[in-house]
Amino acid sequence: MRKITNILKRIRIRTFCCALLFIFLLVNLYLDINKNETLPECYLIEPIDVVYTWVNGSDPKFLLNLSQKSAFKKNLDISKQRFDDKNELRFSLRSLEKYAPWVNHVYVVTNGQIPFWLNLDYEKITIIPHEQIFKDNSNLPTFSSSAIESNLHRIPGLSKKFIYLNDDIFLGLPIYPDDFYAFSKGYSVYLAWAIPGCTSDCPWLHVGDGQCDSACNIQKCQFDGGDCSKTENFINKSFRYYPKNTTEALDLISKLRGKSSSYTLHNNSSFKSGNYIIRNNTWRRDNRTDIDYIQNNKHFLMHYSTNANGSISKLVEQYNRNVLKINKKQNKRRRNLKQKRTYLKHHYVQFDGYFESLQYTQKLLNKKYGFKVRRVPAHAPIMIERDIMQKLQDTFPTEYEITERNIFRQADDIQFGFSYYYFLMSETEKFTISNIFDEFDSDHSGTWSDREIRNLLAKIYELPLSYEVVDYFESILLNCTDQGYNPNAITPPYERYIDSKLPTITRDLVIHCPFLKGYLEEKHSDAPLYKFNIKHNLEDYVSFKMLVSNITHVVMQLDEIRRRMTKFVCLNDNLEESKSNENELIVALLYDFYLSLFPHQSKYELPQDSRNRFLYINELNDWKKHHYRTKKTIF
Repeated sequence: MRKITNILKRIRIRTFCCALLFIFLLVNLYLDINKNETLPECYLIEPIDVVYTWVNGSDPKFLLNLSQKSAFKKNLDISKQRFDDKNELRFSLRSLEKYAPWVNHVYVVTNGQIPFWLNLDYEKITIIPHEQIFKDNSNLPTFSSSAIESNLHRIPGLSKKFIYLNDDIFLGLPIYPDDFYAFSKGYSVYLAWAIPGCTSDCPWLHVGDGQCDSACNIQKCQFDGGDCSKTENFINKSFRYYPKNTTEALDLISKLRGKSSSYTLHNNSSFKSGNYIIRNNTWRRDNRTDIDYIQNNKHFLMHYSTNANGSISKLVEQYNRNVLKINKKQNKRRRNLKQKRTYLKHHYVQFDGYFESLQYTQKLLNKKYGFKVRRVPAHAPIMIERDIMQKLQDTFPTEYEITERNIFRQADDIQFGFSYYYFLMSETEKFTISNIFDEFDSDHSGTWSDREIRNLLAKIYELPLSYEVVDYFESILLNCTDQGYNPNAITPPYERYIDSKLPTITRDLVIHCPFLKGYLEEKHSDAPLYKFNIKHNLEDYVSFKMLVSNITHVVMQLDEIRRRMTKFVCLNDNLEESKSNENELIVALLYDFYLSLFPHQSKYELPQDSRNRFLYINELNDWKKHHYRTKKTIF
């Protein structure tokens, strides 16, 4: 008995000690979390990895390979700054450790190179050679960032959602997972400027807008989206002949300005009537060869109607399109005569792979999702979901195969961020009739009450709802009931108003009545497949600076960043190779700038007095194999 008592005492003591230890650990955990100011007040539901792409452009092996592959080839985007290394990756990793310690793992994708300063023993970083991710290794070696980026989602062990970071981007402030994805809003989309026009005379705004623009009716602009192949009404052909630049012509216009004329044509079947107002301030009153066109700040307002057999049909929209056509012609003349500028000189002087791939991707998106003006992704990190990226590539399989085959940047590359963002924002899912019924069956009774039907009508019709609209929809429901789609249905209590003439509208009736089903599906627009949130006020999140070979300019830009830091900072290299002396000083200034922000080494780096013995992953792997065999033989 005494032994049992002693055993029980020991158990109580141990239990008490364990409880105290557990409480102690909880308190310490709570204090540690509150001490760490860089962590967000949220829980990481899933791990998020970061992926970098990196190349050492000064490596002799790399330069030899580059020269051999680029020999006798024209129109290549192989400028030195695309491959030059200015310690960007080292300091970007320092910023990542400082401002995003919640990152699960970092992958650095290279052509097999290893940064001499990288700590390969650190468990949170891995070098990934191109051979591990390319679908077809016969496409290697590659010098195309587009080809590499299109395969990043194939990294073994990569998290479902990952953040892609260019090495010329660093973090300036703490960032959190909801800077990229939030359950309530979806994926954050960072967009910058609108994509340039397909030519200097044809912005994408004019393509596929319903009006024929001769400057856009070329293959490069997808033949104006088919606008010029459509049969135009006579009203679109009667505009517009400008008088010669003489005082007589201007005097004539001054007499007509501000006046209007009307006409009426009659026949037995229909009549057309129109009112035309002479637009003010069309020309500047001077007698020069170069006419300075001035756009009126008031709309050219027209009313145009066609009456037939007593029914009135307003064609204001058709005429407004014609007015837009006139404005476009005037804007084009004003650009040509007044500004006389060249458009995107770099495009015409030398091959710009990034610009060309943007245009190519824009055309693909136009074919798939329709013509619209799209914006270029900002110079910021982008969160990629592997499954969405794979669906994107399944949508354009041939185009992505071509992108991977291109050794250098080419005009038929798919642009990585641009295509991903707009695939994410453009994909939709159709509302089925079951989805529509469930959406408005707010009380989950399996039937639609009069109140729920009112909610439906307010959603699918223009407001205010007229009696005719309500009566028409009720007639559709009654017709479905008369055809036997709702047998023996009992109306739940409080479903109908006192004067309601509707029977019970059940789920089966809505689903199995063909006309009602088709009518509701037509009225319901497709829903976005993925949730996303376009970030406005981009300057609050992203700082983008283009470094040129001007020391004063670079110093000013770096000071601007110091003065107003943002979450994401991109320093893009646009140095001129011919200005080597200035460039050397700028590189030194840049290194000093980085040190001022991130003076302490990160865990991703080796100690200052150490460096990697092997600078290529295959050499390291060969040494490891040899070392393993030697060790096996000896021991």
